[in-house]
Amino acid sequence: MHIGDLTLLSPAIYLTVAAVIVLLMGVIAARNPNKGLDHYLPSQYLAPALTAPALILAGWVVAQSLLSKGLFASAIIDGKNTVASAVGLFTVAGGHSQLVVDPFAAVFSFVAILGMLVVMLLSLEHFGENQLHKAEYYSLLMFATVGASLMAAASDLTAIYLSVELLSLMSYILTAYSKNDRRSGEAGLKYFLYGAAASAIMLYGMSILFGLAGGNTSLSGIAVFFKGGSASTGAGWVAVMFIFAGLGFKIAIVPFMFWAPDAYEGAPTPVTAFLSVVSKAAGLAVLIRFIMVVTLQHQVSAFSWYWVLVILSALSMFYGNLVAIPQRNIKRMLAYSSIAQIGYMMVGVLTAMQIGDRPALLGTVPNAGVNVSGVEQGSSWGLQGVIIYIFAYLLMNLGAFAIIVTVGKRIGSNDIIDYSGLMMRNPFFATALAIFFISLAGVPPTAGFLAKFYVFGGAVNVGLLGHPELIVLAVIGVVNSVISVFYYFNVIRLMFFAPAASYEPIKSNFSMNSSIAVMLILTLGLAIIAKPITSLTSAIAISGSGPTAITSGR
Repeated sequence: MHIGDLTLLSPAIYLTVAAVIVLLMGVIAARNPNKGLDHYLPSQYLAPALTAPALILAGWVVAQSLLSKGLFASAIIDGKNTVASAVGLFTVAGGHSQLVVDPFAAVFSFVAILGMLVVMLLSLEHFGENQLHKAEYYSLLMFATVGASLMAAASDLTAIYLSVELLSLMSYILTAYSKNDRRSGEAGLKYFLYGAAASAIMLYGMSILFGLAGGNTSLSGIAVFFKGGSASTGAGWVAVMFIFAGLGFKIAIVPFMFWAPDAYEGAPTPVTAFLSVVSKAAGLAVLIRFIMVVTLQHQVSAFSWYWVLVILSALSMFYGNLVAIPQRNIKRMLAYSSIAQIGYMMVGVLTAMQIGDRPALLGTVPNAGVNVSGVEQGSSWGLQGVIIYIFAYLLMNLGAFAIIVTVGKRIGSNDIIDYSGLMMRNPFFATALAIFFISLAGVPPTAGFLAKFYVFGGAVNVGLLGHPELIVLAVIGVVNSVISVFYYFNVIRLMFFAPAASYEPIKSNFSMNSSIAVMLILTLGLAIIAKPITSLTSAIAISGSGPTAITSGR
């Protein structure tokens, strides 16, 4: 086995060590609460401080993966000279890697770590200084993020399953973290039961795929098997759909989303924010890699599972937005909103499926990287749009949850009606939440508009080349964006025009206000700095022309 450049895994390795340190320090500090180590180095401050270097490492890995794109390494594996991708790790005979830290994986890892850092700041506000089991809570967040980071890079069925389960198990515990809150325990139990069923279905699909591929677990190896036309067999269809079901649970797409409303409402609000961004982004990353490597063919429209995804994308947009309208709890409303949002993102994924190319599978170097190549100008907007959408979603969704955390703690309620008159109680919060909701609806000139412009624009571009279903999905997306205005603007109406039950000011600390301000500026400014953002995402989405250098390794 050729191990590869482990520095590409430095964020995940560092976070694992940091999580263990936080956990051990917490155990030691728990012997003397509010004294000694717990007083001078409390876990709620130690964890964010240790996470910051991980974010820097993740940014460095993004740069390194971009520089390594198109490079290959020569290694001796089982006595044979093998050529493998320079961003591949734990490469086995045949050149198949278990992890591929390409620019796509590096960006999603960066998003996961950034999202976790913001969630930690929200947790400080939500739980306060006297949080119970705080070391365990923050270490669970860090372990969950390690799982999310590995999910983005996983290019082997074994690696996918283990990383998915690492994130899932941590998420179940975090959802049920508030032991004194019956709703939290109920949400955690429902999440666990749904998750166990989805995990079993996905594992069954993987076992079928493993058998069909002749005992090969690597995605690039399975892709060679699918290239021979076996994807259209009954067993191949069942295997793919079972895996889609398991991954669909992670991203809460219709019809695998029934856990989301209860989990979002019952979990502590910072955990809800984590599930809505980090967990969803990780699930989407795995789904995209699986689609773009294993199931991607030159004529994807010939396969029924492609049309299943088209239908599920449309249903997710309609279901999420229509069911969000009558909701009375703001966290539950955002749960249904997130179902619609994943429907929008899937339009970009389906677009990328139609323009992707897998020429490397016919060559000598197996390739499990995520990219599109051989496309016309503007046609790469599908995958590019998804990456931009993830960044925008992180900003506007975590920004909204930051305000919900603070307001919910001050007024003791997450009911939408209790946001009445927020403009009189905290003008900054009301204005910021209005802008975040406007961005979620996709109104210009916000980050949400830029994201939807690229996703729907890419769908129209490719649709005009002979894929009318993508144009239909883009139209459905625009229609549903208009529908979403109803429930987003209902909250805005209450905040600005409805009388408040109390006019007592809602105050917040400097760190929370600063975090909200930064996310607000980026939400409004993403469209202004669109050029460098699109250049970066284009470099991530579009593959290079092939191997440009050969390095040596063992």
